[in-house]
Amino acid sequence: MTSIIVSCSGNPAVDRQLTVAENIMEERPDSALSVLKGIDTELVTSEAEKARYALLMSQALDKNYIDTTTFDVLQPAIDYYIDKDKGTPDEKLKTLYYQGRIYQNIPDFDMAMQTFLKANDFKNECRDSLTYAHMLVAQSVLYFSSYQIEDYVSSSLMAAELYDKLNNDRYQQSSLIKALDGSIALGNRQLSDSIMPLVDSLAQYVPDYQDERLLVKQTYLIGFESDSAIKSLLDTVSDYSMMNDESRLNIANGYLILDQAKKAEYILNLIDSCGEVGKSSRYLWLKAKTLEANDKYKEALASYKTYYDAIERENSKIYYQKTTVAEVRHDLELSNLRKIQHKDKIIWLSVCSLLILLIVVGVIYYFYRIGRMKRVVAENEKTRLQLENDALLRQNEVLELEKHTAELTAENMRLRISQLETENEQLKDLSDKEDLPDDVRKVIKERVEMLNRLFAARILDKDTNVNAYDEWLRQKISDKERFMNSNRLAFKASHPMFIKYLEEHGLTEYEINYLCLYAIGLKGKDVGNYIQLRRHYNISSEIRSKLGIDEHETNIGIYIRKLLKRL
Repeated sequence: MTSIIVSCSGNPAVDRQLTVAENIMEERPDSALSVLKGIDTELVTSEAEKARYALLMSQALDKNYIDTTTFDVLQPAIDYYIDKDKGTPDEKLKTLYYQGRIYQNIPDFDMAMQTFLKANDFKNECRDSLTYAHMLVAQSVLYFSSYQIEDYVSSSLMAAELYDKLNNDRYQQSSLIKALDGSIALGNRQLSDSIMPLVDSLAQYVPDYQDERLLVKQTYLIGFESDSAIKSLLDTVSDYSMMNDESRLNIANGYLILDQAKKAEYILNLIDSCGEVGKSSRYLWLKAKTLEANDKYKEALASYKTYYDAIERENSKIYYQKTTVAEVRHDLELSNLRKIQHKDKIIWLSVCSLLILLIVVGVIYYFYRIGRMKRVVAENEKTRLQLENDALLRQNEVLELEKHTAELTAENMRLRISQLETENEQLKDLSDKEDLPDDVRKVIKERVEMLNRLFAARILDKDTNVNAYDEWLRQKISDKERFMNSNRLAFKASHPMFIKYLEEHGLTEYEINYLCLYAIGLKGKDVGNYIQLRRHYNISSEIRSKLGIDEHETNIGIYIRKLLKRL
């Protein structure tokens, strides 16, 4: 597992350097090559990184015109992207393109063509239009070498269209010139006339191809224009020594058309017969025609023989290439068939192994389930007995807790009754004072009456009396405003300093009523539920502000009850 993780993970530093090289590849291929050479290959560990490095290095070498004739550099990319069928369509296209370029350098044109045909399968999936256009150009060179001129023109035009979309004027001009030259060789003037304006329109943007443009225009004029136009062209030429062999061949052809065989022969003799043009079939044909026009029949016959021998060799070469391409295709089909059969065999073996494994696992699981069920039954019985014991213990604990709770409740009740009796005596003493206001005296009387009823219900301990008291108490507190006012008046009588303190701090009568609810023991939540006002928290905040109570550190209920005891 560790080996898998290490092999699949990449080195971030290497990945960054590869990205830099990739970004500057088109504009500065020499700098991209320097960046790639500066990478420590020992740090390139994962298969994906090795493949990417190999592909970028092959691209950099090609763009720096360093032709390679071996697959040493590109092989990791071929193994990963082609043989293992990994990576994106763009990466597969690039790998096949540079593989084909190496075949061209060897040279092995039939394998190069087969590789480019495979690359062409990705044209609908890839986004790298530039590489696809380069591949079409390389393919057109193979078509030209095998005299498949129509395919040569078609590939060149497709490449020019892609370069136009990519705004690459230089490559577009080069492809258009090739297409124009091929259409002239085919004698297709209509196609040539449609390409010529495109070539002229790019002339101002791409001055590099001036010589190529002049040569192809010269070929066009001699191939399609009238004798007078050809004569006008030839009259402008004076120094044949400054021309290249291709131009000399055009001029010789022009003189031959004008029946000036002597001049045609003179110019043909200036062409290097050992050079590329001198070995071409066009040169051999023109030389034979020129010798015949000059009545040199013996030499003309020898030249015709040389021409037909060359044509025969080229035809044999073309036939061989087509045959070997077919053989390669057949081999590839057989190879793919073997791969499919091998995959099918692996799948069937995997399925059979899986079925056997499932049967074995099923048997093991069956016996495991039986043993487990026996253990579960025994454990359930043990658990049941344990639960019964625990239930009895919990039942005893509940009874003890209920008994203790009842004792605490009784004790709390006795304390509360004692407090209420004390309050009752205090209220009776207050009611005997003659200087009490009538409204206060009335409240105290009602409070004493309420407490007496409570004591009576407690003494009799009868449900009917208790219920009657509860109903009477409910009626008293149902009128919230009246109850809160009477509660305040009671505190005013029993704790006058407490009420005075609140009034001195600017509290309103309603706010004092609100605080008296805390004074009788209610909590904030209970007060809110009783008064049922949305402004409950706003009232509390305003009271805190007037009393100078911190909003977060002091509970208002605790504060009021402490204040009540202190005053």
